[in-house]
Amino acid sequence: MAGKMIAIANMKGGVGKTTTVVSLAEALAADDPTASILVVDLDPQASASACLAGDGLLATMIEEGRTIDAFLALRLITREPARLAPRIRHAVSRTTHKGDPLKISFLPCGPHLRLVEREIIYNLTEREYSMRAIEGQTWKLFEQEFLPLKEAYTYVIFDCPPGISPLTEIAIRASDLVIVPTIPDRVSILGLDAFCQIIWKEPPGVLPKPRLLPHVLVTRWQKNVKQHQDILAQLKVEAKAKDPGICLLNTRVQQAAALAGALANDGAPTFKQKYGEVISVLDQLVQELKGVLRVN
Repeated sequence: MAGKMIAIANMKGGVGKTTTVVSLAEALAADDPTASILVVDLDPQASASACLAGDGLLATMIEEGRTIDAFLALRLITREPARLAPRIRHAVSRTTHKGDPLKISFLPCGPHLRLVEREIIYNLTEREYSMRAIEGQTWKLFEQEFLPLKEAYTYVIFDCPPGISPLTEIAIRASDLVIVPTIPDRVSILGLDAFCQIIWKEPPGVLPKPRLLPHVLVTRWQKNVKQHQDILAQLKVEAKAKDPGICLLNTRVQQAAALAGALANDGAPTFKQKYGEVISVLDQLVQELKGVLRVN
């Protein structure tokens, strides 16, 4: 069976996207030792890459040009026959579970992705491509190089940056499931509304419509904070509306020191040592997401 693509995205920063990517990738790998997980980092900050592989390996891959931005520059600007798959680094996780390293691979992003995306637009415009044609060219490249990764991996997880870049939008529209980490406060909800409007309500142009409604994951949940309770109630109403704009996941990721510490990537901890008290929450999230993917 083909694997599943999952995009972790939100226009707003600071809502826990990278934390969700890293913890979900490791939780999926711990849940099923036969599963293979690929994390594709679309954020120029490369936080997920650094968390999974460490700064040293990330720096080496950037220097060697084994990054998404280097690949895009070769294929769409200088028009060289570069391939994506050879840039993937396998067995990067230093976290173990039941005596074995978690089966995680990653494809990093370098710091110049935004510049490369801009240069692609300039270059193709000079070659008299329209904006729709540029979208079409980028989507065609995604179909050729990214979609086949579903045949090699059980789960491909995209760590999307804040905002909506051209490549981010394509990853969102191509994914089998889009998870939107959201802190239940008023500022985050404004960002959620704008994000859903742009991707799920506006005409998609030449790109496909997203396969499912966005699945909102409540993060940094504090059950004793009244604003969190009120916003969660609003999200539940929206998800149960006659024409809902979102799906609301039942799992809520509480504010936890264990999650913040898990991103440090220090030493070679076991999965249990790394996540401690939040393992039960991660297991609930994994089972819920697997259920959503089975149904759809």
